[in-house]
Formats: sequence, C-alpha cells, structure tokens
Amino acid sequence: MMPKPSTFTIFDASAGSGKTFTLVKEYLKIVLASNSDFLFKQILAITFTNKAVAEMKTRIIKYLKLFSEEVVLEGSDAMFLQIAKELDMEPEVLHQKSKRILNNIIHNYGAFDISTIDGFTHKLIRTFAHDLKLPMNFEVELDQDSFLQQAVDSLINKAGTNKQLTQVLVDFAIEKADDDKSWDVAYDFNKVAKLLVNENDIPHVEQLRSKTVDDFMALKKQIRSELKVLEEQAIARARGVLTLIDEVGLDFSDFSGGYLPKHFEKLSRGDFNAVGFDAKWQDDLGDKNLYPKRVDPTSAETIDAIQPELVAAFEDTKKAIFHLKFLNNFYKNITPLSVLNAINKELEALKLEQNKMLISEFNTIISKEIKDQPTPFIYERLGEKFKHYFIDEFQDTSVKQWQNLIPLLDNSLASEKGSAVLVGDAKQAIYRWRGGKAEQFIGLNAHENPFVAVPDRKHLPSNFRSSEAIVAFNNGLFKYVADQVFNHPEYSALYKKSKQENENEHAGFVSLSFLDLAQDEDRDMAYCSKTLENIQNCVDQGYVFGDICVLVRKKKEGVAVAQFLSENDIPIMSSETLLLKNSFEVQFIINVLQLLTEPKNNEVKIEVLNGLTKLFSIGDKHAFFTAHFDLPLAELFKALEKFYISFNSDALVQLPFYDLVETVMRGFGLTAKPNAYLQFFLDVVLEFSQKRGSDMAEFLNYFETKKDTLSIVSPVGQNAVQIMTIHKSKGLEFPVVIFPYADLDIYREIDPKLWFQINPEIYQGFSETLLNFSKDFEYFGTEGEQLFNQHRGELELDNINLLYVALTRPVDQLYVISKMDVNSKGEVNTNKYSGIL
Repeated sequence: MMPKPSTFTIFDASAGSGKTFTLVKEYLKIVLASNSDFLFKQILAITFTNKAVAEMKTRIIKYLKLFSEEVVLEGSDAMFLQIAKELDMEPEVLHQKSKRILNNIIHNYGAFDISTIDGFTHKLIRTFAHDLKLPMNFEVELDQDSFLQQAVDSLINKAGTNKQLTQVLVDFAIEKADDDKSWDVAYDFNKVAKLLVNENDIPHVEQLRSKTVDDFMALKKQIRSELKVLEEQAIARARGVLTLIDEVGLDFSDFSGGYLPKHFEKLSRGDFNAVGFDAKWQDDLGDKNLYPKRVDPTSAETIDAIQPELVAAFEDTKKAIFHLKFLNNFYKNITPLSVLNAINKELEALKLEQNKMLISEFNTIISKEIKDQPTPFIYERLGEKFKHYFIDEFQDTSVKQWQNLIPLLDNSLASEKGSAVLVGDAKQAIYRWRGGKAEQFIGLNAHENPFVAVPDRKHLPSNFRSSEAIVAFNNGLFKYVADQVFNHPEYSALYKKSKQENENEHAGFVSLSFLDLAQDEDRDMAYCSKTLENIQNCVDQGYVFGDICVLVRKKKEGVAVAQFLSENDIPIMSSETLLLKNSFEVQFIINVLQLLTEPKNNEVKIEVLNGLTKLFSIGDKHAFFTAHFDLPLAELFKALEKFYISFNSDALVQLPFYDLVETVMRGFGLTAKPNAYLQFFLDVVLEFSQKRGSDMAEFLNYFETKKDTLSIVSPVGQNAVQIMTIHKSKGLEFPVVIFPYADLDIYREIDPKLWFQINPEIYQGFSETLLNFSKDFEYFGTEGEQLFNQHRGELELDNINLLYVALTRPVDQLYVISKMDVNSKGEVNTNKYSGIL
C-alpha cells in the first residue's frame, strides 16, 4: 500500500509534545508503506543540530530493530501497533518488512539521509563548485568572528599606504575622541564587519556594494551641513519665543511650573540633549491652560492670546529636535559603513589565500546561483532524487534557507506519491539574531502556502515530558502573558493557543523565589546562594547532581554560578569549566611558549616561575623568584636541572612546532598522568600546524583569539550539576531545572541597530542606512514608527520565547529565582520577567 499522493503535513508541536516520536513515526510510515524496501534512499530528513540528527537516526534504527524481533508480534509495543493500524497492515507483514528495510539500511547506510540543513547546503555547494568557480577542495571556516577580525586588522595595517583610507581612519578616531570614546577604530570596524556575514543584514549590505568611499564622504558632508542649519533654526525659533514672552510682559513664573519657557530656554542655548518630550506637562498643550490658577487675569489673558503661537513653536521645535536626532544617528554610522566594501575586499583576499569559505555564505550562494536552476537539473547533479522531505525545528529556518528548499519540495509535491512533513513551534524560536524567523512558521501554519498541495495542519497538544504541576504552572503563566504582554495580536494568539494537556502522571513541583535585594547588595552572591540552597534541597530529596541543570541567560551569569558552586564543593559541568584556558597545565605551556618567543619579557617569566612553584611544590616563592628571575633563558633552563628538567632552549626552538609542544609537556612531567585538557590542546596544535604552519608566535595569537571557545568535549554520564545557557538547552530535558537571574528586561538590548529606508533623491543616491535603535525611532516619521512597533513586538516574542524554553525543560521540578521589582507605589515592572512572574 502506498501513501496518498502528494501529502503535505505541518505539525505545530509544543515543547514536550513528543515531537521526535511523531517525526520518527511519520518517517517509518512512509518507509513501511512502500512497495520498495529501498525507499529510505528517496527520503531527506533535515534538522538543525548534529545531536538532533544522531537522535533521529538512533530512534529510527531502534524502532526498526524492535519491529524486526519476534517479540513485537505479541502486541506489546505502542508504536508498532499504531503504525500497523494507521497503515491498515497485518502485523506479520509489518514485521517482515521491518527486517528487510533494517538490513538494507545497514548495508546502504550512506543512503540513510538525515542531515543538518548546513550539511545539506554544503553538499549542494560542493556539487556546484565548478559552476560557481569555487576551488573543489575549499575548506569551510566556522570561526567567522576570528576571520573577520583578520580582515579588519589587514585593512587597518594599510593605514599610511592608502591616502584616502588613512584620512577616513584618522577622522573617525578624532570623532570618537571628541565623543569621549576610545579612539581605537578596530572595535567599531569589527562590529560593522559582522554585517557581511549576518543573513539578516546581507540584503541591505548588497545595496551598498556600488558605493565608494567618496560617496560616503559626500553624504557625510551633506549631513554635517544639514545638522548645522537645523541647529541654527531651532535655536532661532526658541529665541524668538523667549523674545515674544518678554515683549508681552510675562515671566517664567506665569506659566505652570515654568516648564514651557524653560524648555525654550534650553533650546536657545543649543542644549538639545537636555530637552525631553515625554513629560506630563507636554500633553494636550493646545487644549489646556498653560498657567496656574494664581496668575492674575491680565497675564492669563495674554498667555491665552499667544498660546497658538507657543504650541506651534513647540511642535516645530519638537519636529526639528527629532530630525536632529535622526541626522546625528545617521552621521555616526556613515564612517563604519563606508569601510564595509574595503573590509569585504580584505575578506575575499583572505578566503582566496587560505582556500576557505565562510559557512554563512552557503545560503546566499545557493539563493543567487542555484535556486533558479530547474529542479531536475539539481537532482541530476546531486546524483539522487528525493521524493519525501522531513524538516524539523522549522521555526529556526531562515528566510533564505526556506526559499532555497521550496523548489525541491515543490517538485516533490507536484509529482505523484511525493510528501513533505514540517514540524515546528513558533514559541521556541529564539534564533532571530542568526536568521531564524518565527513569523515564517506562524504564517505557514495559519494561511501561507507556497505549494499546490493543500497542507494538513496538525496540533500536538499533549505534553509527555513535564509533570502535572509544571504543565499547570506554564499553562497559567503563558495565558496571562498572552493577555498582558503582547502588543502584536498574532503573537498574542500564538500563546493563547499554547495550553497543553498533561500526559505525565507525576505530581511534580514548582517553586518561585523573589529575592529582596538591597541596592548595594551583591546580585551574583544572592542568586548563587539561593541556587545552592535549591540544589541541596533536591539532593536531600534523593536527586543526584547529574539530575540537576542550572539555566542562565548570559555566559557571565553561568561563570558566576559555576565559580560559587565549585567553591562550595558542588561538582559542576559547564562549557566554561571545560575551556582549555582554564587548565593550569595548558596555561603553563602557553606561558613557556610565550617565553621562548619573547625571552626578555619579564612579565611572562614571572608567570612561568609562578607555575614552576606549583609544579615543584615550592613553599618559598620569594627565594625561588630571586634565584631565577635575572637568569637569561638558556641559564634558566640549565638551573632547572636540579628539578630533573633538562632543556636546551636553542635546540628546542629548532624542533617542528608539534614536537616542540610535546617535548615541553614531557620535559615538565605534565604527561605523567592522563589529562584530557592536554590531549585536546595537542589536537589544537596539530590542527593549527596542518593548516597554518609552525609559526609559534602566530599560534599564540591564534590561541589568544580562540581561547574563549576552545574546550574539551563534554564527557557523558558524569554526576555533576550542569550549567548551560537557555539557547544551548533547547531540545533537551532534565529532571530538575533551576533558573536563577529570572529578571531579564524584555526590551533591553545591547547596541541594537536597524536598517532605515531613506530618500535616495535627497541623500546622495543612498536608499537606506543603518541606525542605532532607540525610543526616538517612534518619532522618525511613518517609517520610524512602523519599525519601532515591529521591533518592540519582535523583542516581546523573542524574550517571552526564551522564558518559555527555559520553563519547559524540566521533567519533575522547576525552581525559578527572581527578585522583588516593586516601586514605591507597590507596582511591579511588567517589562521584566520578575514583574510578569
């Protein structure tokens, strides 16, 4: 029996709803319903992490193995019975077919295609490398930030050789210094360079490709001129109002609070930053008295007479001030944008020199070069044709990724017996910053459909993960959030439908703690102490450390928790504790290598000597330092022979780099005991040597750049409290979850920027620019108001989604630690998690 022709199914799968179980079941149904035992060759399943790929493959093999065993015919497995019923297939037939398919998958494992979306796009790029004029053996660069930094450094190094570039850099450094900021332009250029690889920004950056540095400088000159004229006009208008008030014989005290004349007085001095437009006295200026009741009738009559002129002047200056703010915002970003093309040129040169491609380029390349090719041609070049597609975590799919997949899915759904299954949950979309777009899944699940086939939309309302108390708590909390937090009706509707049915028989437990923190109290200490208290409480109940996960929003919060728990003898496991730089042995080797490179660097020598006191258990550090500090490098190594350390520094630096590092390790006795950090460090050295050569100084720079990411692979099954960010916890579950620092401000961002449409006829042919986002956006015309409301709505969704992900990870117990956030009137701040909770 074959499945129905062209089936298109969309599953709206909430957290804990058995999504993977459903995906595996749908996959097995298609394979087991086919007349062919090799249909798995025509199925492509796409998910977003290697862990998810491994999990899905494991489950499919596990169930096929189970279905192949005789015991399954006794009718004890729910999945087997459910598939037999839905396919209307006899159990014995299903059993025999499972055997054959399992055997075929084992012998054709390469055709068992379950891949990450990056893996699939990489395969496409490799296939079309010749057409795209790419080297066939290119290497994929995953560390994009480091690569961009190299491009920026290369550009800045050209200062002094390129007159135009030098002038741009000098002018920008002076501007920064005038604003009381660091003159170092590298920081700003490294930030703006990320626009080149961010999928959200790439279409906008393309608009600037044709612009030269001269174009930007002309634009800058125009903005500077406009700013000067506008400032003069605003000052003149304010002085005119003050003159009018004086001529009609009025004092500042004749106006309510003296607010209005004081406002114009600030403007008349050019003190624009001191002028605000959100004060209560500014409401309804044209419809209320501008004076207090004590004012004499003559003064009141005079103020009434000039009120229309005062209000008109206020509105005009308000408009002028916000246009000034817009132009200043515009001006600040012109110089960083002006060097984008130059940075990109350096980036392209580096890629060519090192034979690399950035992983972020894949989707753009496919979008430009491949999506317009006829689908049969793409299949022909791939050497295979997929009839059935499974896409997991659809809410994390970027716009370009989806556009690139549409032709393939469309071809499948337009043919006989093709199918597509999409699974997602817009409430778990927390990757907008890297291109993921929840609205894409919301629209697709509601009304949008790029295909001819009519989708069968299914909701998975049951929660098989969490206990009754946790499901009930989340149902109540997010129902409140849907009614009170969202200003966007589509987002509100999403959470109004978020109620889940509990399928876990355990009662469970939820605890909310609100810390009453004094203004000068140590925030980290308070949250960490409460976290420790909750961990000890769980251990007293019979949980082991490995059952507990502490979730944090920021890495620095995770570091604080990790340090505090370690000091209190709690075993922990976190990405921060596994960093190579945190290993004493690794840091000691780095210091030795640094000393070999810079033998006269006394600061490094002190670090090496300090490490030796620890290695040799030397109690009198002062005497040891005094005896060895002034020794030249060769004599220093000679003096260490009494500790059975024998090195010849001249011979050492002649060794190949990898051999040198191994020799240092053995020479100082660091390999006497197995050490995972040293083993992984050697892997890093080997990889560097193979790709970049044996330059020790370059390696030290490389390690300094990468030290915050280089880590050992986390061992499985260790009995330790896990500490991880909410983003890393997505898709995982834990018996106990502790969520400290639950006081995030929904609307707070670090240096947010938005692209803003401008009139090219006015601004030197530029159709858009990059602006720093702020509440002022609301007053930057219709475009600004729309962007302001859209961005605020997206912030609400993204940060509530973050809270949703955190609170849906636990199986048995949930501990949320927040703080009292109440003003003098007893009102809570509902812009924060603490206020919502």
